[in-house]
Amino acid sequence: MIGKKIREKRKEAGLSLRELGGLTGLTASFLSQVENDATSPSISSLQRIATALKTPVFTFLNGEEQTEILVRKNNRKKLSIPSSKVEYELLTNDLNHKLGCFLIRLKPGTRQKTQQLYQQTEEVMIVLQGRLEIVLGEHTYLLEPGDSIHYEGSNLRSFASAGSEELQVICMMTPPAF
Repeated sequence: MIGKKIREKRKEAGLSLRELGGLTGLTASFLSQVENDATSPSISSLQRIATALKTPVFTFLNGEEQTEILVRKNNRKKLSIPSSKVEYELLTNDLNHKLGCFLIRLKPGTRQKTQQLYQQTEEVMIVLQGRLEIVLGEHTYLLEPGDSIHYEGSNLRSFASAGSEELQVICMMTPPAF
């Protein structure tokens, strides 16, 4: 279903596969395979596609739009790729608000390099469990459970699970461009 939603957004934007490839650095052949659900993109590739199409990654996920303000933990929209060691859960009911909130889980030793989003954001991360190593511009910070960090989204280069246990982080972002 991700492929179908990517195709719809690409066509809405009036882009060919080759043009989208030029914007993302991905080949038209790979994008065609993704659109036909013949292959699953990495989270990094999915982020590049979303940025090029000027839409949040969570737009591509399955599921109905939630109108309820309460989001039960078993009903969250999740973004995880089978081969990936990172998972994102949407904590808000949708992305049609001024604020987005996500739960991010990383397996120990996993590093997530970030892509520029389609618009500027302001973000806060709060560590719930594990140790977070975050690179903002030229600076690296190590956060423990209970620590938080506030930054401009364009400064985020990467984040990693620096401990021996799964990292769980809440990320709040305005606007919700991820």
